[in-house]
Amino acid sequence: MHSTIHKRRIILRADGNSRIGLGHVVRSLALASMLRDYFECVFAIQEPDDALKAQILETCDGIISLPLCAPTEERFNYELAAYISEEEIVVLDGYSFATAYQQTIKARGAQLVCIDDIHAYSFAADVVLNQAGGIEAANYRTAPYTKLLLGPEFALLRPPFLEAARQHRTIPTGELHILLNLGGADPENYTLRLAQEIATLHKTATIEIVAGSAYKHLDELQSWVEDSTNYSLHHNLDAEQMCKLMQKCAVAVTSASGVAYEYAAVGGMLFVLQTADNQTGLYKFLTKNGVAQPYSLEAVNSDSFNQFEKQLSAQRRFFDGQSDKRLLAVFEQLNLSQRLTLRQATIADLELIFDWNNDPEVRRQSFNPEPILLDNHTRWYTARLEDTACRFYIAEIDGLPAAQIRFDIKEGIATISYLISIGYRGKGLGHIVLQKGIAKLKAESPDLKLVEGLVQQNNRASVRAFEKAGFNYGTPAPEHPDAYHFVLELP
Repeated sequence: MHSTIHKRRIILRADGNSRIGLGHVVRSLALASMLRDYFECVFAIQEPDDALKAQILETCDGIISLPLCAPTEERFNYELAAYISEEEIVVLDGYSFATAYQQTIKARGAQLVCIDDIHAYSFAADVVLNQAGGIEAANYRTAPYTKLLLGPEFALLRPPFLEAARQHRTIPTGELHILLNLGGADPENYTLRLAQEIATLHKTATIEIVAGSAYKHLDELQSWVEDSTNYSLHHNLDAEQMCKLMQKCAVAVTSASGVAYEYAAVGGMLFVLQTADNQTGLYKFLTKNGVAQPYSLEAVNSDSFNQFEKQLSAQRRFFDGQSDKRLLAVFEQLNLSQRLTLRQATIADLELIFDWNNDPEVRRQSFNPEPILLDNHTRWYTARLEDTACRFYIAEIDGLPAAQIRFDIKEGIATISYLISIGYRGKGLGHIVLQKGIAKLKAESPDLKLVEGLVQQNNRASVRAFEKAGFNYGTPAPEHPDAYHFVLELP
């Protein structure tokens, strides 16, 4: 168990059992294993059995056991409401967490990450992660601020497989071992069917069959294996045991799912079978890019085993063992954004604002690029603080000033001016400052109808920040016709 002192809490929400499989749970736990040294990871799941609870607690700090509730019930969208606030980051992995469910979480101020592989509905999440290759941003309908993480460079691999991907891989010597793993649940029992098929071809190889904790055909499989001397049955292996078994196997037959990614990270001859509708994209990616070959009895019986090095090379192009570092950086950015708070600017901030406004990069992007004199700044700043039509806020992260945002209000329209201090630029905070600033402004001035901002066209960071904050492009302003005029109507 990991210490939770001073760690932000991540709630990972996924379901799994023998009927729907364990894929969502396993990959959510893989993400938790990447983050647990830096965050408090808690798993929310509907009525897990004891074996699944034990599996979850090997990685997570705790479990939220939710009552059974069908996605068709109205209360389903609010099942997490009592557990989340603006302090949490929530991760959803499952096909029932559609737009309304996501909006409930966002309404409570939490940061939201969705793990997805079907892009079936519009996303309100801050981040959408799809580890399948060949997916493009155009496949998704998202909020303007949503960050897309697409492809196996963000693969949700458990620690032993990340480590294996970093190691040199050679063909295992000696007797041939073939791995057969059709997922954690395999409700259609492909495992037994393929085992019987492969048994007709490979009389000398050892076939290593792996069944997961939710596999409900175990008695039938065990009965068959007892009469097959060259078969070895493994049940409910942990990640370390699974990785070691894969390293022993020069060949693997798997479903086009997370287990295929794990074997590709280890490296070897991989044959995949699509066993569920949601595996279509992954199956195409694996077979199209040479990471795996389509499963058929003829293929497994051919001389394709001689292609080991070629297939290993294709696998190493996509699985470099660094996806944990990439994903940790994304969650650290979310954490930074979550810690950003706003307070009223005061006269004590005069010199801070003076230094910020005179920053060379700020002057370069301003409509008046000339340096500001302290006497002029003092008069201007004092007037702004005294002006009842001006809202001036300082954004802080852990009590340290990070940005400023000002709204000048006239006839129901608020005009934005903002900047990020030099130490916090490039961290994706621009749209967060805009969003939190507008939320604070609306609370203090509920009758406002419109917020606008002017941005130099070459200021790409600010342009993107306004886009991600949900602003639209308005008619160019007469006084600055070459600048972008951003507008946001307030509900």
